[in-house]
Amino acid sequence: MKDYFVFVEPYQKNTLWAGQNLQNQLKSSKKIGELWLISAQKHGLSRVSGQNLDEFFAQNRQFFGFYPHKTYPNLHKIIDAGQKLSLQVHPDNKLAKKLNSFGKDEAWLVLNKGDDPFIIGAKSNDFAEKITEINNENIDKYCNFSDLEKNDFAYISAGLIHSIPQGALVYEIQQNSDLTFRIFDFDRLDTNGQKRELHFELAKVAIKPKLSPKIIHDNKKNQQSLVKNKFFNLEKVKISQKFLLFPQNDVFWYEIIIISGQGKINDAPFKPFDAILISGQIEKPIEFQAENALILINKII
Repeated sequence: MKDYFVFVEPYQKNTLWAGQNLQNQLKSSKKIGELWLISAQKHGLSRVSGQNLDEFFAQNRQFFGFYPHKTYPNLHKIIDAGQKLSLQVHPDNKLAKKLNSFGKDEAWLVLNKGDDPFIIGAKSNDFAEKITEINNENIDKYCNFSDLEKNDFAYISAGLIHSIPQGALVYEIQQNSDLTFRIFDFDRLDTNGQKRELHFELAKVAIKPKLSPKIIHDNKKNQQSLVKNKFFNLEKVKISQKFLLFPQNDVFWYEIIIISGQGKINDAPFKPFDAILISGQIEKPIEFQAENALILINKII
């Protein structure tokens, strides 16, 4: 196999609530609220070597180690919240299957903390029965708030209510699903001057009020494991000069996200928010060179 790694061209998603970080970085005239770095979602496909990612995935089975499943497993994105994001919940696999989709566990790495705390979790076990009562004045009565700082990592299981605050910039990894049930949208109006749809009945079924987030703080070391479960195997790596990614027999492929810094992978230059797929078929180490870079490595095992 000639090419052991490929760069991914992200999908730029326009949103009502976008901040200006992504718009400025990409020199765009559009309000880009989300940058889908690696996505095989039909509503927002990343591109690889002139193809949509879902096509590249289907047609290059050797690159992906003859992965036994037909669907690309996850989605990576940068979220730029210029306003508070809706209070929402995602279904687990069991509920999502009834809707012909996948569930949605997700996890965040905080790049900028935002103006207010993050909302993560319900205060009472009967939260699902009270969701129609939530408004701007009483939301703190029903929801838990978390003061996440820059470089904090939070795991958000399906069923855990959450909202990202205004001003936050967040990296997110999630299952390959776009199922979101809005509970409260802070009275936001769409481009037609209408409030967006809420999904009370579906949310009531999806909510797991006893759940709480798993939060990991930066350990200040060069490498830190963030999560290892059936959905993700994510590690944070700080590169001061050189980092070698060695072949591993049990890896189908690697997903690389450049969070900050510039450098080279072998001889190819990279910059912040680049995404790279590396085949698990590599026969020798892949070399990263950078003066001061932060990257994320997710292994598909």
